[in-house]
Amino acid sequence: MDALDFGKYNFYIWASYGITFVILIWNVVIPLLEKKKLLKAIKRRNYLNKNGSNETNSESKNENL
Repeated sequence: MDALDFGKYNFYIWASYGITFVILIWNVVIPLLEKKKLLKAIKRRNYLNKNGSNETNSESKNENL
């Protein structure tokens, strides 16, 4: 276990490993959540278009403003 002991720099080194690990996980999770949200919005829009709802037309008008 001496290989994992960095002396007086222990806190800084392990904190930077921890921060790096959190950022790497963040870079994987956030795009997956955004993809899920985008697919849900696309499915909803397709469903509304198939059923002749006017809600998508008003949404697209608001997006163009």
